[in-house]
Formats: sequence, structure tokens, C-alpha cells
Amino acid sequence: MECKACKIAHKTEEYMKCRICLGKYHCDCLGIKVKHFLKYTEEQKTTWTCPMCLNVTQRVRTKDNTPVRSRNMQALEDDSLNMSCDSFEPSAVITIPGPSVSSAVSSGPTVSNTEVTMENISALLDAKLNTSRMEFMDSFRKVLKAEVRAMVKHELESTLKNLKDEFTATTDFMCDEQRSLKSDININADKIKNLDCNIEIQAVPEQKNENVLGLLKKLCDVIKLPLDDGKISACRRVAKHNATSSRPRNIVVTFASPRIRDMVLSASHRYLKAHPGRGLTSIDLEIPGETRKIFSLHAASRQTAKERGYKYVWIKYGQIYMRKDESAGAVLIKDMDSLNKLS
Repeated sequence: MECKACKIAHKTEEYMKCRICLGKYHCDCLGIKVKHFLKYTEEQKTTWTCPMCLNVTQRVRTKDNTPVRSRNMQALEDDSLNMSCDSFEPSAVITIPGPSVSSAVSSGPTVSNTEVTMENISALLDAKLNTSRMEFMDSFRKVLKAEVRAMVKHELESTLKNLKDEFTATTDFMCDEQRSLKSDININADKIKNLDCNIEIQAVPEQKNENVLGLLKKLCDVIKLPLDDGKISACRRVAKHNATSSRPRNIVVTFASPRIRDMVLSASHRYLKAHPGRGLTSIDLEIPGETRKIFSLHAASRQTAKERGYKYVWIKYGQIYMRKDESAGAVLIKDMDSLNKLS
């Protein structure tokens, strides 16, 4: 007997014969065990239909040389199986033709069946969708992370640049202010230093073509403190605070050091104490005309303090101050007008 499935001749009585095409198939190609074959009745054997004839319209395309191995081979093992084509009722299982979904008979003795159910389709779709969703989420996360990183980097760079520009502008402004303040401090320090070396002489009669430096030297000779030119930095008359005043312009003398200024004030104080009520006059300086008293502002301040009951007269940073008592405030004496305004 030649098997229609494997095309091999077999000397065996264990085979099945199709009632339609009369083709013979041995049990190994049909996947029927011998013990099951022996249980088949003559009616089952004579009414058996091969898979090729049973489902001609849904024949499975396969490369296997045993095409009779289909999804219905396992049903032959059931003793109660109706082998007739009329009695075959397709189940809810959907068989999709084609090598990728339909069953194919392998070269071995076992039958490989592929059944596609709604549950299998749902599970397959879920798996595919989950995979696609995961891939999409991973891609979306990467793109989002890159965009957020770029945006944050741009914002940080912009913010840092603005802060740097503002900080640079602030530091430049502060440096300019510092230089300006240093310049002002140096100027004021020079002024204070010059004030420490200055004295102001008032009420000296003013004449044309006068020698102010000669008048100062004559005054120093009178108070018994002769000075040479090296100890005198400058000697000049200054403008009046009140242009309508009849008083002569004051003489401001700048000495080479505060020590020389203090020596002149001390000698003037000693002279005034030695000549009470008289003081320095224009006659002492050999100035012709009406006799006038000559005042150092410091000496005049001390004299006014005695006359008007001021307890304290002192010099601080080249400025003359007076205070009536401990509870009164200090009064700055700038010139003789300041003395005249005291009550």
C-alpha cells in the first residue's frame, strides 16, 4: 500500500481509506496511534474522509510533504468522533489559512495546531499595543527630557548672563563711586591739613602796595617769635564775607606745619597776657594812620568769651569752637562776625 501523504509504500494493514478520493493513508501520517486504530469500527473506517477532501475550500498551503496533518487529526483519537463529512460541525475556533496562522504538518509524528480565538487576538493586540506604547513613551520621554534640558540650559545661561551684566554694572558704578570718594577724601584731607597750618589775622589796616609778608614778620618780631621765610608757606588777604563792610580784609597765613602755627598762637597769647587791655595795635606794626587793635581770631575769641561769659574756647581740626556751659551746644567761630553775633 502506497501512502497518499508521504508517497511511501508500506506493508501494513493499519491504514485509513478515504471514501471520496479512495486515497490510503497509514496511521503514522495521520497521527493515529495503533491502539486507537484497533478500536475503530468498520463503519467508522468505511465512512472516513481524508482532510484534503473534507475541507477542499480551506486547504492549507504548506511546504510539508504530509499535508493531511491538519487541525482535525487530533479528533481521530476520540472514539465517539463522527468521521463523516455530513456529521462534521465546525466549532467556534477560527482557522485562518496561510503558513503564518494555519496549522502545518511537521516532519515528526506529532501534529502542530494553531488556533486563533478572540482571547488570543485580544492578548496579541494587547501585547503589540503595550510594546508600541512603551516604545512611544520611551521615545516621548527622551524627546521631552532633551527639550526640557535644552530649555533649562537656555534659561540658566540667560539668567546668569543678566546677573553677570548687572553685577558688572554695579561693580563698575561702585568702583567709580569709590574713586570719587577717595578723591573727595584726599581733597578734604588736604584742606584739613592746610587748616591745621593756618591762622587768620583781623583788623589789620589795608593799604595800597602793602607787603603782607612783611607785616606778618613784623608781627612775629613784636610777639618775640621771629620767623624766616622757610617756615611760611603763604600769606595773603582774603575776600570779605560782607562786601559792604568797612572792615579791612582779613589776612590768612599758612605755615609750613601745625607746630609752627601753634608756636605763633602761643607767643601771641603770652604777649596779650603781658599787655592786658592794650593788645596788638597798628602802631606795633608801624602802620600809619588811625590806631587800631589787631586780633588773631583765636585771641579775639578768648577775649569775647571772657566778656560774654563763655566758659570754654578750644580748637579742633583747625576750627575754633566756644561753649557757654556744659549744657550748651558748641558754636563754630568762623570770623569776627561770628563773634559779634554771640549773645
